[in-house]
Amino acid sequence: MSSHGKKAVSILVADKDKQFLDSIAADPTIRGSGWQVRGVQDADAALEALRSDPADAIVANLDLPKMSGDRLLAETKRDFPNSLRFLIHDPSDTGSLQKGTGLAHLYLESPASADSLALSIKRVFKTQLRIRRKEVVETVRETKQLHVNTQPMQELLKTADDPNCNIEDLAPVIMQHPTAVATILQVANTAFLGGGGRVETIEEALQMLGMDFVRNLAITELAKKQLSLEPSLQEIANAVLKHCIETSQCGFQLKQFGVSVKQIQTLCSITLLHDLGKLVLLAHKGEEYADLMGRSIENNRPLWRLEQAVFGCDHAAIGAFLFAMWGLPENIVRATAWHHEPESFAGNEFCYVTLLHFANAAAHVKNEMPFYQGDELNTEVAEKVGLPVDFVQDLD
Repeated sequence: MSSHGKKAVSILVADKDKQFLDSIAADPTIRGSGWQVRGVQDADAALEALRSDPADAIVANLDLPKMSGDRLLAETKRDFPNSLRFLIHDPSDTGSLQKGTGLAHLYLESPASADSLALSIKRVFKTQLRIRRKEVVETVRETKQLHVNTQPMQELLKTADDPNCNIEDLAPVIMQHPTAVATILQVANTAFLGGGGRVETIEEALQMLGMDFVRNLAITELAKKQLSLEPSLQEIANAVLKHCIETSQCGFQLKQFGVSVKQIQTLCSITLLHDLGKLVLLAHKGEEYADLMGRSIENNRPLWRLEQAVFGCDHAAIGAFLFAMWGLPENIVRATAWHHEPESFAGNEFCYVTLLHFANAAAHVKNEMPFYQGDELNTEVAEKVGLPVDFVQDLD
């Protein structure tokens, strides 16, 4: 992906509707951004255009002549991995597409207006520019544990990424890892999710919690095992993962403030992953990072601010970059990257960035974190979406 400062961002749009292509090229927001937009009406023309001049982003309609838009993006992902990918599809196609996590950076339901498309592209670019900073990339690449014995993680991600994956496929993969099974069953039987001590198998947990939730919980356990921290740091890692579960509990209770059921389900899944960047920093920086955690308490400053000052990046960007590498959905990548600074994405309605921020801040208020100073609630963002600034008092 190119930098805005080096050259104009190039966008390739593949859609059989010429009127839509013309509206994109003429849109004031896109023209005002200085983007270079090319339009083609079928997949063959799109691939030819990419081979002659790769694009920073490709937008494809699922319904294309000669080759479907999802197949086009699959080839784009293979041959042009640095291009951001957007797929426009009918609402009726959502069910068949929602399990494919790595194909597109963002899925957009039609009809997609030029304005909404431009906003979506800008938001994805904003996040990608944040997580692809040199300091972030180097931290992930230099954390050797992330690149040794990755087969269990790859198997889990590959299985969950299959659009045809079901409970019968995912359960055996998770059951190969006893620590993941133990954690999933423990969470499934907590009172806040209604398990009440009755969930005894992974299949039952998948039925009750949902495949995304169980997948993300398994990812946290496999990541912890893969990073294999020394005992003095393992205690901190366990506290971080405990906080992730507590954040999920707080997120679940946001339903009383008018958050939709679908958003609650997705939020509870996202919360489980949002602090994995801390485990990467523990593995990469060791005691230096543990000391920085202590300094955040001594100075009464949120840990992420000290991370940015000392390391040039924070755990949120590191975690988001890792999730992007794994092909996890854009809403997980974006929410993780920005949950400490939600003001850039805050509107008058709840979004996953603001919801994760609220759940994370609430978890830090309700539960003691002995190793570092947690985040504080952005009251302006809360007021903007109509959430009472003292909402934590209403949580169990």
